[in-house]
Amino acid sequence: MAFPARLNELEREAGAPQQVRFGDVMRSAFAMFARQPGAILGAAFLCFAGVIIIGALLYCALILGVFFRSGSYFSATPGVFHLQMQVQAALGAFTFLLGRGAITWIALQDERVTLRQAFAAALKRWQPLLVSSLIYGGLIALGVIGLTWMLRELRLDVSNYRWIRSDTNSIMNMVIVRVLSLLPPDPGSPFSELFSATRYNLSRMSSSYYGWSSYQLAARNLPIPYLLTGVGGLLLLFVTETLLCMRNAAIMRGSGSAFGWFQDTLRVAGRNFWRVALWRWSVRLAIMLLTAACLTLPIVLHQSLVVPTLVREVRSYWPYPINTSLYNIGIALAGMVMLAFSLVFEARMYTALSPTSETQRGS
Repeated sequence: MAFPARLNELEREAGAPQQVRFGDVMRSAFAMFARQPGAILGAAFLCFAGVIIIGALLYCALILGVFFRSGSYFSATPGVFHLQMQVQAALGAFTFLLGRGAITWIALQDERVTLRQAFAAALKRWQPLLVSSLIYGGLIALGVIGLTWMLRELRLDVSNYRWIRSDTNSIMNMVIVRVLSLLPPDPGSPFSELFSATRYNLSRMSSSYYGWSSYQLAARNLPIPYLLTGVGGLLLLFVTETLLCMRNAAIMRGSGSAFGWFQDTLRVAGRNFWRVALWRWSVRLAIMLLTAACLTLPIVLHQSLVVPTLVREVRSYWPYPINTSLYNIGIALAGMVMLAFSLVFEARMYTALSPTSETQRGS
């Protein structure tokens, strides 16, 4: 039997939420993604990747403009980067919540729909989408702050270092730290851009230009307040992601009131807390490992081995901003697919675990 038809049949059975398995929800998510690839990926590109691509192209154009006028761009880099983050934050604050709503609505439908219908449904619920983005983003941001405070003390945050060497030890340390940065959930715009700008400023303040090669884990000297703050941040991230990961589905299937989704998603997630935690964090871990293998490692190798060689050959620094922009564009295109699948999975999980899935389906 095809999915999500199989999942809908399970939902109608007595005690359906207890009978649905992780494999059922995963197959349902893959089937939905395969049935509506145009609408899902179209929304993801326009609302997720498009904003980052605009920011990356803006950064590259402004940096190269400064370079060709003056022969150097290093003094202009902070200002250009902050402008990029401001543009992405301003655009992403609207497009990211619109995209999340549209993709979630598509994933809740049993028939094929158009991208225009999905955007219309999301716009009808812009108020609860905005409220949920602020609540979720604020809580995740607090958790990330606590975790980052501890990781910086352990020398395990990307903001600890600025430059790297091309030796094997530096490359592997860089990969480890960047992979760790993938584990916390993304709070979304404008919180994500705020963190990027803050980490950038902290890295420029660091005196460890070549700190990657002399990387030392500082666990033995970790003060208790840092440890408690980091553990508290981890707990906040875990609980928030578990309880609120299905918020978009509750919004797009609900009445559209600004706070009506909150009770619905807490009821479903709270009743199935450990199941939701296991399922959602398993998908997040799988995406993190896939990202590390297919994006993080290749980019680190290219950034540390290929680009310095190119710079030496051309005797100019212009390859750096070009490659930085290309990295961001590549990450945006890959990330939009992973984020879209996560939203589809969360919607199908909500449908499977909610006992009222047939009576409250959104229009």
